Amino acid sequence: MLEIRRKGSFTRINQPSSPTPCHPIMTLLRGSCQVWIFAFFLFSACHPSGPSLPFDGHIQGLNLVKLITGDRALEAINRLHGMPIDVGRGFVAYYQGNGGDKATVWVSEASSEELANKQIEVMIEKMKQSQRSPFRQYRVLDVKGLRVVAFDGMGQVHRVFRKKRWVYWISAEAGGIDKIVVHIRRTG
Repeated sequence: MLEIRRKGSFTRINQPSSPTPCHPIMTLLRGSCQVWIFAFFLFSACHPSGPSLPFDGHIQGLNLVKLITGDRALEAINRLHGMPIDVGRGFVAYYQGNGGDKATVWVSEASSEELANKQIEVMIEKMKQSQRSPFRQYRVLDVKGLRVVAFDGMGQVHRVFRKKRWVYWISAEAGGIDKIVVHIRRTG
């Protein structure tokens, strides 16, 4: 039976000892299971494993070989645009497969879905209007209900799309890029 006592603004719960210890190691350490479980969750919350990624470490036979996060990623994304853009977080992920296939995934998080759409519209329009742009053959694709802007240039094919507030730019070789888009659409 639990005994609950109120002292000031704190509530004390006295629980009778159980005849069976929760685990022999815990008995040796003279702690209760509840204290160790609480400490585990507290430590986990204080030391997160890193930023939540809007994509996987393995995509369609490609493995993540380099990841840029934080301020360095935002600097790289702004450099790609030639000016600062309004994003909260960003990632640049470099993938490579066993056969030498490579892909780069640039990802930025806008403050809203509307802003993410606007960023894509402005970016593509500026690229189309620029006389110096290395990109050509712009087209809009429907990939399982996802609106994707596709174009070619710099020896690769490119796909730009939005998923919720995340804006993706994928650069890869023609053979596997659509599988990457489908994978991110499904999981990212």
